[in-house]
Amino acid sequence: MTRAGTVPGTAGLHLAGGTTLLRPEEEEQVAEAMLEGRRNQQMARNLALSTIEGRHNAVRAFPRHADALPWQWSAQMVDEWLGDLRAVRHLKQSTLRNYAEAVRSFCAFLTDPAYEWAAECEKRFGTHPTQVCHEWNTTHHL
Repeated sequence: MTRAGTVPGTAGLHLAGGTTLLRPEEEEQVAEAMLEGRRNQQMARNLALSTIEGRHNAVRAFPRHADALPWQWSAQMVDEWLGDLRAVRHLKQSTLRNYAEAVRSFCAFLTDPAYEWAAECEKRFGTHPTQVCHEWNTTHHL
């Protein structure tokens, strides 16, 4: 770790340091920066572009359904989203598993101290993202 407490080579916050948002209440800018940071992290891991795009699309679909930003998400929102995808859209179990994994890994990125998103959200919004995909609300690969 460096003196600043970050791990060398990690993609930190994807917000310009020392700048303020155009409108401090503009939470969408922070959410977009989170998505872009996650995309960059996956690119750094040399994942296939199709994998990155699929995960990105799934993560973008979840907040549209939940009508909430990442630091407002809950496990109940995931339950409702996956339930609707299965009951209404009749998606296959493997597709649901992939969607849940995309959200789970995005939440893992957001809650990893190396990326500082939890601290930044706490400072800006008084709350922080948490992991919302758990063993009890997602399907397992058999």
